[in-house]
Amino acid sequence: MRSQEIARRYAAALYQVSVEDVAVKAIEDELAAVAQSTSDEPEVRRFLAHPLVPRKTKSQFLVAAFPETSDRMKYFLELLIRNRRETYLDLIYDEFVEIRTADEGMIQVIVTTAQMLSSEDRGRLRERLEKTLKCPVQLEERIDVSMLGGARIEAAGHVMDGTIRARLRELRKQLEE
Repeated sequence: MRSQEIARRYAAALYQVSVEDVAVKAIEDELAAVAQSTSDEPEVRRFLAHPLVPRKTKSQFLVAAFPETSDRMKYFLELLIRNRRETYLDLIYDEFVEIRTADEGMIQVIVTTAQMLSSEDRGRLRERLEKTLKCPVQLEERIDVSMLGGARIEAAGHVMDGTIRARLRELRKQLEE
């Protein structure tokens, strides 16, 4: 079982180093790419989690899979493999984003839609959220193809559900009354 506290420690260390290197955004982007790629594919997850796969093989795999990552990120991945924490990448990324948003006085906002937002829509949404929340936002987009339409926004412990499914559920509730 994976520990959130362990992920938080690795994320905090990586964040501190990225601040010292003045490369927070670059490190976050690299970590996001690696975390998403390794967690989206079940075969990759099994490979990284398998205790009989030698550490050197795992290292070679990650270097080959992500050749354009910085030396700092390669060293970090090596550290994770050496300490048998390579399955923590997704948790470490989540914690990294949380630490960054808190440190920079931002609020993390998760927007779930049926399809990707256009850059224009993303910009307008970010603008409106920053105006409403009165602080900068870190916008994370998620795609849920099972949604019929609309958007679900999670920010600061609150959920604004503007999906068609939520509207239909509310309509059904009103009709049953």
